[in-house]
Amino acid sequence: MLLRRKGRYPVIAVDDVGRGMSPDRLREIARNLFESAKAGDERTLGEKAIGILAFQQLGGRCDVVSRAEGSDETWVLRLERGKATARLERERRKARQVPGTTVMLSDLEPDVLRVLTQRKVVDYLRGRRGPALARGDYSIEVVEGRSAELVTPEKPDGLRLEIPPRPTLWGRIEFALYVSPPDGRRRRVAVVGRAGTTIVDDIGEIEEFAQPPWTTGQVIGQVVFEALQQTAGRRAVLRDRDAFPVFVDAVKAVEPPIRRAAEKLAREVDARTADRLVDTLRKVFSRVLKELADLDNPMRTPVGDQPGEGALFEPAAPERATGSANESPEPKEPPGIPELADLDHNAADASPEPTPSEARPDRRRTTDLPSVSPDPAPGEARSRFEPDAGIVYYNDRHEDYLVVKDDEGGLLDYLATLVAKEYVVYNNPRAANDDFAEEMVRMLVRVRRHLPRRR
Repeated sequence: MLLRRKGRYPVIAVDDVGRGMSPDRLREIARNLFESAKAGDERTLGEKAIGILAFQQLGGRCDVVSRAEGSDETWVLRLERGKATARLERERRKARQVPGTTVMLSDLEPDVLRVLTQRKVVDYLRGRRGPALARGDYSIEVVEGRSAELVTPEKPDGLRLEIPPRPTLWGRIEFALYVSPPDGRRRRVAVVGRAGTTIVDDIGEIEEFAQPPWTTGQVIGQVVFEALQQTAGRRAVLRDRDAFPVFVDAVKAVEPPIRRAAEKLAREVDARTADRLVDTLRKVFSRVLKELADLDNPMRTPVGDQPGEGALFEPAAPERATGSANESPEPKEPPGIPELADLDHNAADASPEPTPSEARPDRRRTTDLPSVSPDPAPGEARSRFEPDAGIVYYNDRHEDYLVVKDDEGGLLDYLATLVAKEYVVYNNPRAANDDFAEEMVRMLVRVRRHLPRRR
């Protein structure tokens, strides 16, 4: 179907590549303008008992151009609004090259040009002809300007890819493809061959295309090539020496833009998901940390290097002793925990001598809720914490991340566990194994209590 709604001569053309009609059959149509062959036939889908004169609701002229199978002559039946007669003429100027029929409506009403858009026509035909299209009885293409869209049985979801038809010696290869972000759904691209017959429901079943992007579940639509034939006995493409290699080359050529579009959509979805999860994690840990009164601020270490209350004491690194080049200072063992109380401090410091468990916490540490981001330089660990930036970096290449990445609820639980782990590790640098494990469990119990419930 062709729509030309702009320009000097707007027109609607419906083209059927079939058996065509002889002059006698066109005369029969002219004698039965007010009748419909489908009237009373319950097996036929369509508008019954309307008659061909219904064209007058759309435009002032209707030309039925046809070439019968086995004939090289093209005839046209011309109808005009308000006239009770029709003209049958030999068409020489726009003779058809192949058998079939084209119905052309011209002198269109302004309201028709405004309302009858490509999108509305496609949606209408999908609703009215969906079962026949699903059976493969025929295929319908709606063309407006340079935009061509195949009518599919179901409305495709996702981003329409503007891939122009590829001309070949055996006819055009046409693409009606849509790309969606990964969501667990199975999407397939059908291969349509001669006479609009669906040869293969899933192009991924063909050996040459059994890999991404066709197997990702992100691509849906049709690839149409009239020269393709179906094998006898089962639904498969006939691998002839002429048309099939051309088909393979043409489809391979469009894989890069499809792959780029799929990857771009996946990245956009990942970014939106990450932003949503970060906001959720910050809310969760804000509630958790209010419950854990002894963990005053997130990601703040209890280790300090000044006398005071509330943190373990960690002395500054001693300065290297100076001496002659020939002198080799005798190495000293680092002070143990009992020795920390004996260290000499500045007399101006009014604070009491610290004990091993008393020191002023380092207030230079971040006091903000942690953010979460993919690790720009991932190693083998699942995550790491960057105190200066206040970011928990997670390894998006780790096998555990890949297991849960497509499940938003599972991913939220995984990231919350990593943040909890980094929080406990950072705040308990000197804890024994048993104490660390107990603290980790205490944190996770509260984190999981505040996580959104899965539906």
